[in-house]
Amino acid sequence: MRWLCLAGHMGAGKSAVGRRVASRLDWPFVDLDRRIETVVGLTIAEIFSTRGEVWFRRTEEAALREIVGGPPPGVVALGGGALESARTRELLSRVAWVVWLRASIEVAWGRVRGSERPLAADRERFARRAAAREPVFREAADLAVDADGPPEDGAARVAAWALGRAQAEVAS
Repeated sequence: MRWLCLAGHMGAGKSAVGRRVASRLDWPFVDLDRRIETVVGLTIAEIFSTRGEVWFRRTEEAALREIVGGPPPGVVALGGGALESARTRELLSRVAWVVWLRASIEVAWGRVRGSERPLAADRERFARRAAAREPVFREAADLAVDADGPPEDGAARVAAWALGRAQAEVAS
């Protein structure tokens, strides 16, 4: 059995879809960003402003290693930039199925505009970062799902796919 990790740019719905997938499968759910905030005692925005993105990315790698080092199955909503780390991608290729939630820039921006997300302050930078991350998401993904619609729609598709994968793995 493997972990199920949801990847995608900010605003793709990783947390919303992840909670619903976990509920459908009766698996535990972990939001990686919330876990980091709890452990560090700061919000993601505070971490970025006081310690910087590099420190955050190292902490993100360590937190994810700890989570997926435990027994599967479970659903993890990754941070938008988690897959930029080659170490993270290599780890997940061994222990997880990665689902890329693909949201259009218009939809993703509409979901994050005006939030306190440190990397969502400027639409053009947001769009450039999304475009730069797309090849990484594409390469790492075992499944890509359109995430422009309601989270329940994406969750139904992801849960059905994960259940099929899990059953095939148990049968082999």
